[in-house]
Amino acid sequence: MNDPVIKPVSRLSAVWIVPIAALIIAAWTLIQHVLSQGPEVRIAFANAAGLKAGETQVRLLDVEIGLVEEVQLAENFDEVLVIARLAPNTSRLLTEDAQFWVVRPRIGSQGISGLSTLLSGAYIELAPGSGQPGRRQYRGLDDMPLTPPSTPGLQFRLLSNGSASVNVGSPVLYNGYEVGRVESIELDESGKTILTAFVDAPYDDLITTATRFWNASGVAVDFDGQGVKLRTESLESLLTGGVAFAFPEGSSLGKKVQDGVLFMLHENNQAAMRNPHMYAEEYLLLFDSSVRGLLVDAPVEYRGMRVGTVLQVGPDDGSIDIWSSNDGSIPVHISIESGWLGEDTEEDTAVLTQRLSQAVDEGLRASLAIGNLLTGSLFVTLDYHEDAEPETIVEHNGMAVLPTRSTGLSQIEDKVVALLNKLQALPLENTLTAATGALSNMESSLADAGATLETIDKLLAQDSTQALPEQLTDTLKEVQLLLRSLGSDAPLRLELESTLQELQHTLNNVNMLINTYEQKPNAIIFGGSPQADPTPGGDS
Repeated sequence: MNDPVIKPVSRLSAVWIVPIAALIIAAWTLIQHVLSQGPEVRIAFANAAGLKAGETQVRLLDVEIGLVEEVQLAENFDEVLVIARLAPNTSRLLTEDAQFWVVRPRIGSQGISGLSTLLSGAYIELAPGSGQPGRRQYRGLDDMPLTPPSTPGLQFRLLSNGSASVNVGSPVLYNGYEVGRVESIELDESGKTILTAFVDAPYDDLITTATRFWNASGVAVDFDGQGVKLRTESLESLLTGGVAFAFPEGSSLGKKVQDGVLFMLHENNQAAMRNPHMYAEEYLLLFDSSVRGLLVDAPVEYRGMRVGTVLQVGPDDGSIDIWSSNDGSIPVHISIESGWLGEDTEEDTAVLTQRLSQAVDEGLRASLAIGNLLTGSLFVTLDYHEDAEPETIVEHNGMAVLPTRSTGLSQIEDKVVALLNKLQALPLENTLTAATGALSNMESSLADAGATLETIDKLLAQDSTQALPEQLTDTLKEVQLLLRSLGSDAPLRLELESTLQELQHTLNNVNMLINTYEQKPNAIIFGGSPQADPTPGGDS
């Protein structure tokens, strides 16, 4: 018997070639399938109305770029989670600020939209942003955004005490032209309304630190001598509300602002243009004299140059007792704005505040001055006083208090009152009575002197008198000349009578002056009662 021949057996059998090749092909196919698929994105919506897995498309500019694969409830059961698969090469569209929303038939203030979905069904719209790509989870919007995130322009906020006449989508107007829109409306922690608005480029260059905004809704009615005038910004703002903006007359163009800047939304154009500057520092003035004639919006001036505005006259929070017998000062609330003197910036306002504090130490004081003699209007003036007592800026209820000084009208009133008090203290009645008695006595004495003169004339005419010594005769003649100088036609007597009459007339005028200023103290500035206007054709 021959010995068996042992041969080594091959480890790889030809039988395994087919399954291995199939496995490689399957893996390659799987890899190609995975690589050929686009990114998966998860979007949370408030509800799933109109959304169906395997049917609802994801579109960009009305081009299909994905499909909804699954619609399910979120873990908190308060919203739905939509899982969609996008087309390949769309990863760069999923940026940090990309937005998704469901397009459905809608009727709103912006018109009717989404009518095409009545036949094709709802779909998800994608608006890619300009941020960094890589995000995969989003929160869907309830409505179509009024401004896509990649739109060039400026987004800013408006603070308002109420926006009942302004809605989402209301236009933002400049000189009657729509240049933007209101994007959202919400309440802040203090209960005030915050509006988010957007102005498209290139009109965003008009939004600067000097820009003023106001509610352009409704119709403004003006009554004047020419009749009634109705004003409205546009028909759209009349129906849906709106916001308008402009630059105050005479103000600078201001500086460029950044996204998210906050502006004040005023009630109307007049309120917006009342204060042409954005940055201001508020102060409190306490006057111990009358503030009659000082109105809100009156100017605050420094040596004739405006630097601020009167915001309020009188107490607003009850923290100052105007009825106090010790003080009784009347508070006046003002603002000092750096824009009147230079740039309207927060930095310039801080510099002005610091300089004003130094000026007070150097004698700067606030006082009231007459703005118009006809109307009696007042304004606040700031100026230096060499004899001012040393004072500093103090605080009252968190507000800086500028020291004040009585000047101008107040000093005139004080001097008039002092003069009237002195005149009233004079014994004018007694003096007038004594002068009248002295005049009567003078007339009686002059009459007696006339009788004596006649007697002397008769005496000199007698023969016996002619026989007297020459010296006695000369003496009698001198007496005769003296008495004649006191006669009814004598210059001395006439001058004396004229002087006494002028004295009596002056005393009467003084008495009338006292009575007039007791009844009307401001007559020294505005005069007495006005004369009646002459009637054409009437008696002159």
